[in-house]
Amino acid sequence: MKTLLLAALLGCLVVAFAAPTDRVRWCLKSEQEHVKCKRLAAVAPAITCVPKQSTLDCIVAIKDGLADAITLDGGDIYTAGLNNYDLHPIIAEDYGPSSETCYYAVAVVKKGSGFGIRDLAGKKSCHTGLGKSAGWNIPIGTLLSMGLIQWSGIEDSPVEEAVKNYFQSSCVPGAKPGSKLCQLCKGDCSRSHKEPYYDYSGAFQCLADGVGDVAFVKHLTVPDSEKSKYELLCRDGTRKPIDSYETCHLARVPAHAVVSRKDPQLADLIYTTLTTIRGFSLFSSEDYAPAKDLIFKDSTTQLVKLPPKTDSFLYLGAEYMSIIRSLKREQALSATPSAVKWCAVGPAETEKCDTWSINSIDNDVTTIECQTAPSVEECIKMIMRKEADAIAVDGGQVYTAGKCGLVPVIAEQYDDAQCSAPSATTSSYYAVAVVKKGAGITWDTLKGKKSCHTGVGRTAGWNIPMGLI
Repeated sequence: MKTLLLAALLGCLVVAFAAPTDRVRWCLKSEQEHVKCKRLAAVAPAITCVPKQSTLDCIVAIKDGLADAITLDGGDIYTAGLNNYDLHPIIAEDYGPSSETCYYAVAVVKKGSGFGIRDLAGKKSCHTGLGKSAGWNIPIGTLLSMGLIQWSGIEDSPVEEAVKNYFQSSCVPGAKPGSKLCQLCKGDCSRSHKEPYYDYSGAFQCLADGVGDVAFVKHLTVPDSEKSKYELLCRDGTRKPIDSYETCHLARVPAHAVVSRKDPQLADLIYTTLTTIRGFSLFSSEDYAPAKDLIFKDSTTQLVKLPPKTDSFLYLGAEYMSIIRSLKREQALSATPSAVKWCAVGPAETEKCDTWSINSIDNDVTTIECQTAPSVEECIKMIMRKEADAIAVDGGQVYTAGKCGLVPVIAEQYDDAQCSAPSATTSSYYAVAVVKKGAGITWDTLKGKKSCHTGVGRTAGWNIPMGLI
C-alpha cells in the first residue's frame, strides 16, 4: 500500500514539474501584458500566456513548474536567484550601441530646478518600484554610500524607514500602501501597471506631472522630444544634459533578462521560440498605450543568449551585489575574518594548501583556510560569492577575473634580491615555443604539426602564441 501511495505521489510531482516540450508558458504580471501576450500567441503558437498578480507570483509559478519564463530587472533577478526559487537568467535584452546588454541608472530632474544630488533631502521622489534596480537599489544604495541617507542597519529598522525620513514624500510602487513612500502615487501603489506611476515610464510621468522633484530611472527613459526640458544629477554635485549619461550616472546596471528554471533544453526552446517570431513587434508597446515596456523593454533591439552556467550572481556582477548587500547591511552581520580562505584547484593544490593551513596555526588559530574547486573559473565564482578570498592565477586568468570585478593584490617575485629592495620591480617571464632538437620545426613550418598548450586562456600556453601566429 505504501508503495502505491509513493508511486501516486511521484506521479503528481512529475505532472507538476514537467514542462511541455514544445510550448513556452510566459508569465504576465498585468492585464496589459496579458493582452500583448495573447496577440503574440496568435502568431506564435509555441507561446502560451500565464497571468499572475505580481512579479513574485510569477517567480513562484516558474519555480513550481506552472510557468516557464518572465523578463525581470536586476533587483528581481537577485530575488529569483535566491535558494528559495533557484531560477537563473538565460537571455539578456540588448539596448543597442548606447549600452548593449547594460543600461545606466540615472536621476532625472526638471531643467532649472536648481539643486544637486546632495540637496535631495526633503525633496519629493519618484521611483520605478521597491527593490527594482534603477528606481530603488541603485539610487538608495548610492545615497547610503555617500552618507546622505542615515541608516544604522536592518537590526534597528528597515531601510524604507530611513528613506521615508530622507524624502518629503515619494511614490515607490510596492511599498506599504498609506505610507509616505506611497503618498505621491496615483493609483494603488502596487508594483504593477495598475499604478500609473509604476516602472520607468510611470516614474518619469510622476516627475513630468510636477508631482515629484526627481525621478530615478534608466538612461533611455526620457523621450527625445522632451530631453531639452530635463537634466541629469551627477554624483559630483553637477548637472548634465540627458544624453550625457555615460559621464553622469549613478551606476551601470546589467540589462533586464529572461529568467527560467535550470534546464538547458528549456532555455534553448525559449531562445529559439523568441528569436524566430515573425510578424509581431516583440519590443514595442505602442499598440497598448499608455502602457509601456510590456513583456520586454521598448528600448530593446535584440536578445542575447547567456552562457549556460550563468547564475544571478554572475550576471549581476560583484559591484551590483555589493549594492544589494549595502541595502541589507549584510556586512554588519559578519565579524572581521581571522583567516584567508584560499581557493585551491584540484586535489594536488588542495593537499598543498592543507599543509600550508596546518603550518599557519598560531595559538590554535589558523591564518589560512582552504577551499577547493575543480577549475580557476569556479574559484573566481567562489571569490565573487565571498565563499573564498584569493587564488593565484596567470596573466590570462587575471584578465578574466578582472572582467568579473576581481583585482590583483599581490604579484609573484622570481628574483630573490628584489624581495628586499626598496623599489623592487615586479617579475616577468618569457613565453617560449619549445621543440625537440633536430626536429627541423620553425615558425614557418608549424602548420599541420601537433601542439601542446598549458591551457585555453593561459598566457604562455595560449594567448601569446595564438596571438603571435
